[in-house]
Amino acid sequence: MSTAGSTTRTDPVYDSVRTTVETAIRDVVGEWYYEECQISLDSTFAEDIQLESMEVMEVAERLIEEYEGRVDFVAWFADMELEDLIELTVGSIVDFIVASLEGTLPARAQTADG
Repeated sequence: MSTAGSTTRTDPVYDSVRTTVETAIRDVVGEWYYEECQISLDSTFAEDIQLESMEVMEVAERLIEEYEGRVDFVAWFADMELEDLIELTVGSIVDFIVASLEGTLPARAQTADG
């Protein structure tokens, strides 16, 4: 399992978000595949986990439902280029959700809210 560049935060919010994201992925791909891929914070959705676009949408829908408007995934994704989406990692989603919940997003990411 790759750990290079992984975030090493261990606060309760981070741990909770990480568990929620990992559970959403596991629910979509299945336990066996999740373990087989050795999914980590550095795993990319496109290359490492090899999710199809519909599976990515299913993970996103689960997270949108979980965070009920407290995290603006649509604006975040809309601000990304195709290459950014292809290189999106589990850790980057966890970091984005945590920053959204803690209100620590950079000004650029917050401008989508109005």
